[in-house]
Amino acid sequence: NGIAWGEAKKQLFELINAELSGARKRYVELMEDPGHIEAVLQRGAERAREHSTRLMQKVRNAVGIAPIT
Repeated sequence: NGIAWGEAKKQLFELINAELSGARKRYVELMEDPGHIEAVLQRGAERAREHSTRLMQKVRNAVGIAPIT
């Protein structure tokens, strides 16, 4: 009174495929616009740099690392 392994596998594939369809569509959209991805990465890098610059200066001061000149 059950289903065969092959049928269960097929149903599982269909369920997973349906669940991932939205993410797959978004992935395709992003891959078609590499300029957008680059812009987002650049904005993130700028924000990270702003934070890390201040933090690294505090670390350098705390451990006594100063410019040679």
